[in-house]
Amino acid sequence: MKHILLLPALLIGSALAGGASAQSTDMMVPQTNVNTPTEMTGQPTAQNTGTASPLPFNVPSKLPSSGTDNLKTSVDALQNTLTELQALQLQVKQAHWNVSGTLFYTLHELLQEHYEGISKYADTTAERILSVGASSDGRAITIVASSRLPEIPAGFIDDAQVIQFFVYQYETIGQRIRSRVSDVEKVDPTTANTLQEVEYAIEQYQWQMRAFLQNTPKDPNTGFDINNNRPVPLRGK
Repeated sequence: MKHILLLPALLIGSALAGGASAQSTDMMVPQTNVNTPTEMTGQPTAQNTGTASPLPFNVPSKLPSSGTDNLKTSVDALQNTLTELQALQLQVKQAHWNVSGTLFYTLHELLQEHYEGISKYADTTAERILSVGASSDGRAITIVASSRLPEIPAGFIDDAQVIQFFVYQYETIGQRIRSRVSDVEKVDPTTANTLQEVEYAIEQYQWQMRAFLQNTPKDPNTGFDINNNRPVPLRGK
């Protein structure tokens, strides 16, 4: 019985000693409260809004300012880019399915990569529209009515024709996006950066298509070998 009584006493004594030790090192431990959020100047928080969450409200971006022409310019630039990217997605997938010729497999695989990249940038563009406080319009009727891009031919499409088509299509869209970057870069630099990222990818895709017909010191590479012994016509070649 004596041994049983001694055990609680030892435990209590140990706990008291630990408490004293902790008190002696209080000056060395920073005093923090993990349940108290850091004050966020200018941002609504749980403390000043009565909400349950300490996080700031999900509010639209402050640049560009809501209700101004600047906001309309940004939304228009983003929406037009989104519509073109969605139209381009459909055209790239159509070519991916129907390309034919010597370069079938190479283009089939490359176009799938382009399709996935364009899909990603379309999503980024749409979400930037939502960030500035507007809704994105990805409806089929909007794509058909507003993309203003040449349509890809129906049916099987020759490899040389695929290359020529997308060299021009990527060039057209890239030029349009560069113009929009200039329109918004001062009033909405975040949107300008988003569009520059998209334009960079489109330029890369254009180069990958153009490289099939790139001249080298040992080969003029006119594309005659994939175009029934006729050069593939491209501007600047």
